[in-house]
Amino acid sequence: MRAFKAFNKNMTCTLGKGSYQYQEGRTYREDEAQAHSTGFHCASYILDCYRYYAKSKDTVICPVEALGDIDEDGSDTKISCTVMKIGKRLTAEQIVFEAMRYMKSHPKYSDLANVHKDKGSDSFFCIVRGKDPAASGTKGTVLGLIRENSRHNITGLAIYKVGCDGIQPGRYYNLEGKEVEDAQS
Repeated sequence: MRAFKAFNKNMTCTLGKGSYQYQEGRTYREDEAQAHSTGFHCASYILDCYRYYAKSKDTVICPVEALGDIDEDGSDTKISCTVMKIGKRLTAEQIVFEAMRYMKSHPKYSDLANVHKDKGSDSFFCIVRGKDPAASGTKGTVLGLIRENSRHNITGLAIYKVGCDGIQPGRYYNLEGKEVEDAQS
């Protein structure tokens, strides 16, 4: 099962049984998997990782293969597994892409952590979902825009980086990458 795992900036995890050191490209094994206590924890929706670690550039997110026995949390997309293979750390652009890919595949999933409705401004990354989404950020912020219709079906997606291709800090942009004047009010 493809999923995502969050780490401190030094690739440690401090939740559960204490501090545990991980490395990219390695496979880890545990005897049991229970989402609330044992095993290796990860989430199938990448932004659920930020429920357990800070949304910052210091938090490392890696794709993982969750294998062996798997136990699901039931309250969000958190799972626990007995075998986990760690992939390479993701950039902010890749994190936004993976979040948007999940939303496209699960358009009715309503517990969307770290997603703004209609308009949003943030640093690091800013994902906005709505009929006419508008997003803003500081230099280097990755903007993810998701247009949906009244039935919450996704009809358009776009990713921009503030400071690139004419996207300016502190201004709101729509799905087409055009500045939106009235979104700032």
